[in-house]
Amino acid sequence: MIGILYESDEWSDWKLGRELEAALAENALAETVPAEANSQTATRESDAADNSWRHVRMINMEDADAVEQARSCAMLVSRVFASAAFRGHQRSHRAMEDIIALAEAEGIPLINPGRAHHFEIDKRLAIETLRNAGITAPAIIAWGTPAELGRAAADLDDSRSVALSREEASEAWSPRASEAETASHRWPRPTPDQWTYPCIIKPNCGGRTTHTAVLRSPAAARAFLSAAPSLVFIVEPYIEAAGGFLTRIEVVDSRIALVVKRSVAASGLSSYHEGSTYELYPDCPAAATDAVLEAARILDIQFGSFDVIEAAEGNFIIDANSVSNVSEDCTELFGFDLMAAYARALAALYRALRNATN
Repeated sequence: MIGILYESDEWSDWKLGRELEAALAENALAETVPAEANSQTATRESDAADNSWRHVRMINMEDADAVEQARSCAMLVSRVFASAAFRGHQRSHRAMEDIIALAEAEGIPLINPGRAHHFEIDKRLAIETLRNAGITAPAIIAWGTPAELGRAAADLDDSRSVALSREEASEAWSPRASEAETASHRWPRPTPDQWTYPCIIKPNCGGRTTHTAVLRSPAAARAFLSAAPSLVFIVEPYIEAAGGFLTRIEVVDSRIALVVKRSVAASGLSSYHEGSTYELYPDCPAAATDAVLEAARILDIQFGSFDVIEAAEGNFIIDANSVSNVSEDCTELFGFDLMAAYARALAALYRALRNATN
């Protein structure tokens, strides 16, 4: 049985469940499981309400027994988003750590691996890791809570007393800083007056452009920080997209599956929730797709999505997601069923696992 670990009750979660159940049933890949053994599946979706799913268990990570449910599965698929906390689903993030430990201890394959989940919930770690590996990604100008980021320079022992140029900021916040600096978090912490503008500020653990903004002045930065929740934020240079769009690249089983253009909205952000429009991008430059495949390898993201800005200075990977989401309307628009592609690939991986253990 394959367990799908979900927390947000997305359309895509249940679409993946249906497609995977069908793929496993059609190919007779999974062990025979009595219908009553999967009764947890009946809590959300009409397709599962009759307990007919025999090969897929939908595991609500907000349930107290989520870890025990996962223990009974032969493979696990994470659908736990970084944005879970914004929905009040902190339990899901805590349970995910327990399931990562369980999977490692008991040899249960987890898609994606636990390492990839840690990049999902820590944007700074993902960016630093990519930059360390030579992948083009934005420099980190600053990071911290709103209170830390907004303090006057005189109040901080580790702040710079002069404004940082773009080049200086890149060097000061380079992921190549020593392990001691990383461990102690004693890197230079420039204040809003010293940031490079325009810049973008976003939660270190989050998504869907929640609590995210393009800032164009120190005054705008201080206004944002005064109203922001007490989360850890990261600040990066705002990179202008040469074509007026962001490139979204979907990876399925470590291969490029779908590439689309997503327009930049009036806010300067690019997001489904900002009203961005989409179109297929069949002639995406190979340099961008090759960089994404290398980033996916580095971050252990076998299934996921990457956001790339094609700029005059190069192709910048600005976000890496080990959990990819897709809406029903976009599935129809693209004429490509991403969750069905996921299901086919996962079923093949499961078949290989079963063959290897038989």
